[in-house]
Amino acid sequence: MPRHPDRQLERLSQPVAASMLAATRTAVLCAGSVEQHGGHLPLGTDAFAAQSIAERVAYRLDTVVAPLGPVGVAHYHLPWPGSLSLSPATLSAVLVDICGALSQAGVSRILLVNWHEGNSATLRIAAAEAQRRYPLHVVIAETHVITHTLYPDEMEFTHAGSMETAAVLAYEAGLVHLDRRTEASDRASGEVAHELFRRPDVYPVLQDFGEVAPTGWYGRPELASQDRAEEIAEAVADHVVGRAGEIWAALGHGEPGQAGDEALLPPASYDGDGVSAAPAGSSR
Repeated sequence: MPRHPDRQLERLSQPVAASMLAATRTAVLCAGSVEQHGGHLPLGTDAFAAQSIAERVAYRLDTVVAPLGPVGVAHYHLPWPGSLSLSPATLSAVLVDICGALSQAGVSRILLVNWHEGNSATLRIAAAEAQRRYPLHVVIAETHVITHTLYPDEMEFTHAGSMETAAVLAYEAGLVHLDRRTEASDRASGEVAHELFRRPDVYPVLQDFGEVAPTGWYGRPELASQDRAEEIAEAVADHVVGRAGEIWAALGHGEPGQAGDEALLPPASYDGDGVSAAPAGSSR
């Protein structure tokens, strides 16, 4: 099943969008980044990855994807010209304002699809502020983490390696140019350095990605393939919807008896018109 650009809020007429939001009381948001990914992947890799999965999630929930914009918090990539970054305060303000507009439209549940580590801390703080201001419940899906967790051997948690190459293939295959690869940094050294910044207990704060990969990227993009990229994107979307449904049900955010309760249920399976034969956690 391909992407679903018809779920993008900005492509819909106002009456159609209003009807979908009212029916489900749910909206999907996506957050990514515009930053360097070597010569083989586009600057918008993280934004495209989030968009691809968000559209698939919105399709499953029968709702829309509202835009936050492609740029995230990525100051540590700015030494590579072309990379862009927002301050945490700017990204937070944008998220809170968009949540406010969606709340006014009758939305009570926000599912935020993120594909960029640099956004994570800001998104949590902004989501808390949005919930404080408006009658909303926000669930955040860290889809880069999900992808690696479901496929730890195949989808390496590097930068511009197989996982991010697959994510772009699932968005628009023509944006991947493996023949244009620039020099990769040593993968083993990159993994060791990256792990320091990813520690959950005691960790440094990343200021320049050159501390992880002097050339800007490391990994094995050649491990990704078009067919697997599509299968993986579908499985990640299944996982996100299933987990969100569990959370909404457990916390009582479904408001039983009102329209849209079917969105609380994890998807069964999706065939060519909507499902995959494999369960969400499959790593076939």
